[in-house]
Amino acid sequence: MRPHHPAMLAFVLWLAPAQAQVTSGMPIPASEHVLDTAVVRMPGPGMWKIRNGDNVLWVLGTVSPLPAGMAWNASKVRAIVREADAMISAPSVVVGADIGFFGKLALLPSLIGVRANPDGRKLSEVVPAPLYARWSVLKQRHMGRDDSVENWRPIFAAGKLYDEATRRIGLSGRDVVYAEINEAMKARGLKPVNVSARIKIANPKAVVKEFKGARFADIECFEKTLDRVEMDLPVLAARANAWATGDVQALTTLRHPDLGDVCERAMLGGQFAAKYGMDALEAQSRRKWIAEAGASLARHRVTLAILPMNDVLAPDGLVAELANKGYVVEAPR
Repeated sequence: MRPHHPAMLAFVLWLAPAQAQVTSGMPIPASEHVLDTAVVRMPGPGMWKIRNGDNVLWVLGTVSPLPAGMAWNASKVRAIVREADAMISAPSVVVGADIGFFGKLALLPSLIGVRANPDGRKLSEVVPAPLYARWSVLKQRHMGRDDSVENWRPIFAAGKLYDEATRRIGLSGRDVVYAEINEAMKARGLKPVNVSARIKIANPKAVVKEFKGARFADIECFEKTLDRVEMDLPVLAARANAWATGDVQALTTLRHPDLGDVCERAMLGGQFAAKYGMDALEAQSRRKWIAEAGASLARHRVTLAILPMNDVLAPDGLVAELANKGYVVEAPR
């Protein structure tokens, strides 16, 4: 799924961070060992060069998940950081509340069951029987006897399955990019330009209560996630390896619709998100990124930006939007 969470998911993750769990699951058949995790010092992809006269915006596209054991050789990116006048972070959304430490303590009791289906219903009662049959097979394979998710909403149960399935074939959602370039940014005195869209919840306890009773059209997200886990694990592994080895052609070929797009529509398409303005955050953040990229290209000789690879490669992505505005875009060779 996306490295940046849509607004509704960001809200839930702010309220109730997931507890780390270790699940055993069934042994992975030899045919499904699609990735060797012992990958070290890989080059990663080249960067896209966007020009406005003599000013350059370098864009690094990121992919998640990546090989769990990978160490990225970030020397080329560090060299750009040493020359950069600005660094633009990826679009993101932030949902929070000014309630302080004791306010959060008081909020904790209301967070119990925040991922659960309304009315205490089981997953088997919420999703169609054929989908639940597929879910049961995949859950047994990748999560073993972990029944804690059987009360969860489909979108959260699907996310847990996806995380466990990718972890078991040697993939990880660990952020290798910032971990490698943070020191170079500090040495240069660079702080990422934040293009997040933010809202603050005035009464989070009431919002949590309302969220628990709200219904979301998340069956499509659930089904697409099952499709991905059933059929696309080798593709995800190939895409991870393509990023690690810098194979831009393979990344272009392996690009497919992001699960985040489907799941985002499920969470942001209803009345709950619209009521609190969460449905507009994603678009706001993307507009802020385009505006900041244009401003930086106008005034800075060198800028570095980091974007999800889909936004780099997609015909309607942010890099394509800059090209449509007349900036010269050069793909890595």
